Amino acid sequence: MEQLISTCKEQGLRITIGLKTILSVLKKAELPMSLQELEVNPKIAEICDRATVFRTLQRLEGIGLLRRLNFAHSGAKFSLNTGTGHREYLICRVCGEVKELKMSCPVHQLEEDLAKDSGYTAMTHELTFYGFCKKCQ
Repeated sequence: MEQLISTCKEQGLRITIGLKTILSVLKKAELPMSLQELEVNPKIAEICDRATVFRTLQRLEGIGLLRRLNFAHSGAKFSLNTGTGHREYLICRVCGEVKELKMSCPVHQLEEDLAKDSGYTAMTHELTFYGFCKKCQ
């Protein structure tokens, strides 16, 4: 948590109770969270309104600490971008259930090759699989 706060300070963000709380909730989250999920979280709801949560997410994304994942059926969700790798997801097309895939990234080598061949730096990608969960089949 100290490293996240330090990065925010270095990037010029004002360190508020709201920012610290949102970072803490996202850090503890097992799966990406939507704006709606964050704003109704009891720890966040007691100190931040929807607009504050939204602005904080925008600022965190702007400095690269937050990863916005655009899930077709459940909208945008957010997870911390801690620099220790990223996660891939499986999403149900009917109910929107999200599961993290417990496997190494199948396109990591492709990303490295593209960076080398193109000269691009700070490459990222999103890989999401869609299907029907057992309940919705």
